[in-house]
Amino acid sequence: MYTLQLGRSCHPVVIFATLIASTACGGDAAPSPQDASAKWTLSEEPTVVIGGADEREAYLLHWVTGATRLGDGRIVVANESTSELKYYDSQGTHLFDTGGEGGGPGEFAGSIERITRAPGDSVLVLSSLSRITRFGPDGRYASSSRYNLPPSGHCRRVEGRERLVPDGSIVMGYGLFVGRSGECPPPGPGEARQPMVVGRFVPATEDFDTIAELPAAEMTSDAETMHAYPRNRVYGIGHDRIYLGDTGSDTILVMSFAGQRIVTLPVPFEPAAVPAEARERLVREMEATRAGQSMTMTVSWTLVYPDYYPRYARLVAAPEDRVWVMAYPPLTEPVVFADEVIHPRISRRLDGGALWKVVDRDGSPIAELRTPPGFFLLEVGDDYVLGINKDEVGRESVRLFGLIR
Repeated sequence: MYTLQLGRSCHPVVIFATLIASTACGGDAAPSPQDASAKWTLSEEPTVVIGGADEREAYLLHWVTGATRLGDGRIVVANESTSELKYYDSQGTHLFDTGGEGGGPGEFAGSIERITRAPGDSVLVLSSLSRITRFGPDGRYASSSRYNLPPSGHCRRVEGRERLVPDGSIVMGYGLFVGRSGECPPPGPGEARQPMVVGRFVPATEDFDTIAELPAAEMTSDAETMHAYPRNRVYGIGHDRIYLGDTGSDTILVMSFAGQRIVTLPVPFEPAAVPAEARERLVREMEATRAGQSMTMTVSWTLVYPDYYPRYARLVAAPEDRVWVMAYPPLTEPVVFADEVIHPRISRRLDGGALWKVVDRDGSPIAELRTPPGFFLLEVGDDYVLGINKDEVGRESVRLFGLIR
């Protein structure tokens, strides 16, 4: 039984992460974070910009769900609004599109959820209809396979936020289905958290191998009350490891995909208090799309406010077995769904940019940097970062910045 200590809040609790593995849980936690770290920077201007104010058809981007840089510098963009993968050269010049909406070979009947670069510069695409599609190094359709998710059973389900691993397996959460009505039990009052098993699903065999047990996102026991700035679990997918965390915890677990604990890293940020101006009743408009029609809903909740923001917001795996940890942004407009911070398409624009600390494999913070306003980081390389940018009018672009360290 491994213990993740939560940061300070109005109702302190302890969350247990059960590591279902053959290794013993010893006292091998990494050193505490140090104050000193190098100041890394990004190039003053992006070296590649795709989309944004460019209104040519090949460069129009909308609902970008992911992007990756191939070994030869080409950039592949998953453009959800057209159900396409869009290929660009290393300078951002459009090459071709592939995919498209439909049920034929290489087409997507459901939404594009995730993409990742596989060995040899193939690209894997995870779609919402339980399908993985592979495109070869030349961008041509190679193969596609459907799979059945692990059985859900009574009041149990596979939760969203699946993450693709370059070998074609999927990291996903599996836990209790909680509801505010009907047969399934509601979440408990206050700070109650439901357990969520995180595991690796292998589509070819439909095996589900447990990696660890973490808390699910914070919920309340009635439909009129929501948590502001809720804590939730986050993943960072490396080439041979996964970084697992609860955003209210003091520690980050580094696990193998087989469920063996590699090390435990300290979170490099201290708790930040939620200011008085961020504690207001929320009434906001939400956009939704159903049957191809856009609609606006007005919703209102009574919010449960924590004393402190979550300790951090995101984890992004980086070369040299390092992980980038993003500080939770000091938002004053309340967040009630974790995806507003961690999902590439749903994420709100970060007007002040995002603060990151780069943590070494032994837990030492080795660098600090800030990404530009409106930029959602997707991928870190040896000398670059790649991500999605939203400008002040919501136009999307994919941008590559040089990493200076």
